[in-house]
Amino acid sequence: MASTKLLLLSFTIICLAQFIKTDYIAAVVEYQPINGTAPNETVESNIAQYVYNIEQARNSKVQIIVFPEYGLTGLVFNPTGYAIEIPNPGDNTTYEHYWLQKLANAAVAHSMYVVLNLLEQEKDNRNNTTYYNTNIVFDKYGKLVAKYRKINVYEEPAITPGSYNQNQNTFVTDFGITFGTFTCYDITFFNPARSVLSKSVTDIVYPTAWHSFLPFHHSLSIQSGYALANKVNLLAANLNNVEEGIGGSGIYGANGSIFSYYLSGSEGSKLQIATVKNVPTHNNTAFNTFGFEVLDDNIPTLANFKAKRYFESDKYEFRRLNLSQHIVKDEVCHKYFCCVFTVNASSSNASEVYQIMAFKGQIRAGEITDVKLCALLACESEDINTCGERNAKSTAKFESITVETSMPDGPEQYFLPISLNADLNPISNTVFNNTINGDTRTIKYHYSNLKQQNIIAFGIVGNSGVTLSFNFVLIAAILVLNYLYY
Repeated sequence: MASTKLLLLSFTIICLAQFIKTDYIAAVVEYQPINGTAPNETVESNIAQYVYNIEQARNSKVQIIVFPEYGLTGLVFNPTGYAIEIPNPGDNTTYEHYWLQKLANAAVAHSMYVVLNLLEQEKDNRNNTTYYNTNIVFDKYGKLVAKYRKINVYEEPAITPGSYNQNQNTFVTDFGITFGTFTCYDITFFNPARSVLSKSVTDIVYPTAWHSFLPFHHSLSIQSGYALANKVNLLAANLNNVEEGIGGSGIYGANGSIFSYYLSGSEGSKLQIATVKNVPTHNNTAFNTFGFEVLDDNIPTLANFKAKRYFESDKYEFRRLNLSQHIVKDEVCHKYFCCVFTVNASSSNASEVYQIMAFKGQIRAGEITDVKLCALLACESEDINTCGERNAKSTAKFESITVETSMPDGPEQYFLPISLNADLNPISNTVFNNTINGDTRTIKYHYSNLKQQNIIAFGIVGNSGVTLSFNFVLIAAILVLNYLYY
């Protein structure tokens, strides 16, 4: 009888182990590439630095490490000499190209999952070459366990977008976590950033070379907003080039915490390590998160971080927020898209300018994209062109802010919360809800509990999933001209 009970207990423990996900130790590397005199020299030098970072991470018992987009090559527009053929995931641990072999060997030597991005080439039977921007993942045995080709390319004229439906962009680790991966600009689109979560993914590894644009597309704001909205852990590794506004990396929790982040005005690489907490399976309709737990307070001054600016004020619908009132509720509409704002300001200076705004239309930022925007913005003056500027600091203290919008639901509508203060950090103590009731989708982003100062942007950004790249526009124009004149 006792032996039967023991067997039953053992069986129960084994079954439960399949469903219990443990905490794990992760690393992301914000990386400044070494530029050699030739492609091979460049990649070899950066591989050596990758191996060094893997060695350093292993000293802290890291189980998975993420490197940025274009980390091995630097930002190059001509992939010739940098791109290599990459096999599909499988059981092999030996690779034809020695770059892959060196990286696989490092994963084995330090018993670590290694996530990286490189340029891939593929030749067809006529010897034509197609280039891709590709993420790959080695497990701790050196096997290639995931491969993903970037879908939403951004100002990469030689790169072909990956196929819309990819089935090698997830992997399961031996520590019980199902990861998904995508790259850079992909994070702002339903496919793959939201669609990948349908594959039981709870954690995302995210190589990026993100150019920060104020006020709506800053790196840390987008990264934390993605984790917040989708209730997943996010491991984000960014390239480092502060003169171009490229930087900002972090490890984000699904419950709204930030385990580690890095944003600096100094050039150079930074290894970040954090313990990532287990999360429950995400809910498909409502996502709630609260606050930040751990922040890195050893961040150098940001004065030299040159975040760019993309703000077409003449396209947006604005209304000035009346800070003389303690509680304000107002609505702004643009092309039948309406945003409702409820703001509680505990203290304010009536001369300071905050605007609320709405926008529905197309923007051009490497891509032509259908966008919906609701935002509260700090402004330097009455001139709306000064709204969302980094030096638009204020003394107003907000006890709570709620931004809400509703619209007919669509199959690939996709929204992220955005928040940013004058230090270029996301705002804490926020809740994001995305609910569907019948044919109506309601998005609500709420901040409360603390008297937050120096808010420069707080709102919601989304798109319909429709993207039309400049390359596609050019091809379409050529086809039309050929039809008309030949």
